[in-house]
Amino acid sequence: MVRELRVDSFYARLRAAAGSSSSSPLLILPSAADADSLCAVRVLAHVLSADSIRFSIYPVSSAVSARALLASFAAPAPPCLVLVNWGAHRDLRALLPAASTAFVVDSHRPVHLHNLCARNDRVVVLFTADDERTADLSYDFDLSALADASDLAADAGDDDHLRGGPGSDASDSEDSDDDEDDAGGGRRKRRRLSDDDGDDPAPNTDPVRLFCRLRREYYRLGTFHGKPSGCLMYDLAHAMRKNTNELLWLACVALTDQFVHDRITNERYQAAVMELEQHINGSGNLDPSGAGSVVTLKDGTKIRAPEASRIAYEDEPRLMLLREWSLFDSMLCSSYVATKLKTWSDNGLKKLKLLLARMGFPLADCQKNFQYMSMEVKRKMRDEFDRFLPEYGLTEFYYRSFLRVHGYRSKVSAADVVYGVTALLESLDSQSKDTKESSAAEQFWVAYSALSLSNADQLRKGMLSAIEIQRAILRQGSSAITKTGFIRSAKKFRWVKLDDPVDTNKLCHPQALTKFCFFLLDALKERGARMKPLICACLAKEPEKVLVVGVCGKPRLGAVQGNAFGNAFRYAAEEIGADYFHDMFESSWIVLDVVAVSSFMIRLTEKL
Repeated sequence: MVRELRVDSFYARLRAAAGSSSSSPLLILPSAADADSLCAVRVLAHVLSADSIRFSIYPVSSAVSARALLASFAAPAPPCLVLVNWGAHRDLRALLPAASTAFVVDSHRPVHLHNLCARNDRVVVLFTADDERTADLSYDFDLSALADASDLAADAGDDDHLRGGPGSDASDSEDSDDDEDDAGGGRRKRRRLSDDDGDDPAPNTDPVRLFCRLRREYYRLGTFHGKPSGCLMYDLAHAMRKNTNELLWLACVALTDQFVHDRITNERYQAAVMELEQHINGSGNLDPSGAGSVVTLKDGTKIRAPEASRIAYEDEPRLMLLREWSLFDSMLCSSYVATKLKTWSDNGLKKLKLLLARMGFPLADCQKNFQYMSMEVKRKMRDEFDRFLPEYGLTEFYYRSFLRVHGYRSKVSAADVVYGVTALLESLDSQSKDTKESSAAEQFWVAYSALSLSNADQLRKGMLSAIEIQRAILRQGSSAITKTGFIRSAKKFRWVKLDDPVDTNKLCHPQALTKFCFFLLDALKERGARMKPLICACLAKEPEKVLVVGVCGKPRLGAVQGNAFGNAFRYAAEEIGADYFHDMFESSWIVLDVVAVSSFMIRLTEKL
């Protein structure tokens, strides 16, 4: 079976495949897009090294660069590949070299059906039963059976619309089957794809029509995310008894990456936090008091000695990079507080200063760097926040998070690491003569090294870059909210185009632009605007190109659809004949020619 439901069996197949092609090393191709990918690669590299398996890592930024990279290898034997955080939602048979085998560790959903079918033994996807059961979006059919049926349909020539990728059913809009209303009460059961459901030729019982409908339902879910790849790789290390404190911390960072970038629901995040807390408690290094261990000197004196490094968990305020910023600036610019208090306006700024005064925090003290703030203010923060913030609508100010503690030195939170590493990944030099792919690979290694405890200066550089990006988000967000006509409204979505040459230089990267979209969605929600999906266009690093990002709102419990922009983007671009490519393996990120943006937006209104 090409789908592996357990991490240990997945690794057993990977180890066997790597051993059979001993003439060439295992090739690991991680996405250069996110912190989760970095964490997963570091954990996997540790496990492979412990088993003396040779491997090479080649970061890739797009499917085009991955195809070019694979074509450049001249190995005597078919390569064995590991794809990290990309590949699951593509039909990999069209991308892989002949006779090669790919092992896929990817949190992107939905998984392409051809990658899951039993006959496709060239692709092995790690997709655990627990991950499928706890997914933010659910379906009530047997996915493995649907994947096998899809492969048979492709052989019969009935699967043309799937060859372009998930959800590319061009006939969906023309198919007016009423059988999509099939949830008419009663308990939901997993439907089987077989021809023994009876002789009734109705859509629900005819195997061919049932298969077509379920396939459409599956791809129409839109894009969403499963369990972080970094957490899956930590599960692997734990199952192989190769887990360490460092790997556990990487799992914490991987989970936090999904949370701070709004890829999973709060409920799923809390469940994953509880699981990691159990690992922390079981690791034997947790010191709840934070005081360290007691050491007895030769003369009998007992002193507290700090642990060299440990992981802790506690409630963290939704204040971005607080330990690298000041309390005032962090509250002023952090999306959660800024959109609630409208800190970009004079009234919002007065409200923020009044709040600090009511809590008894001197403004001059709050404007100092956090590490130089009064210890008295730091001790009072939690109690005063709990007392006053609910009056301002800040009812979810704290969330459960993880901290890395180094002796008596300052702490670093998992969220701070995510912000810093993500900023490093997107710090591509526009003046560099290197290609975009080589620049992305270079930044991948810079960010990779910043995850190490020995490279704190590099991580801090990324954090300072993230602060500048957040300031740009606040500036452009305030302009969009306050200026008439800045946000344009179509029937089914709103869209914004960023032209400011100063801030577009900071926001012209997919993750930064996505954060800006979520900032605007929160700000519009606080104004009482009717919620619609949002599209943002920004001049890209490449000349005469525009980066377009679409978000459909934050994941929420009980949602029936994820991000529907991926297929709509591709259809709209194809129908206007525009040159385009999906950036960083996300279907809801697309790069277009500048001249095509207006016609693209017009055509997009017909596709949603």
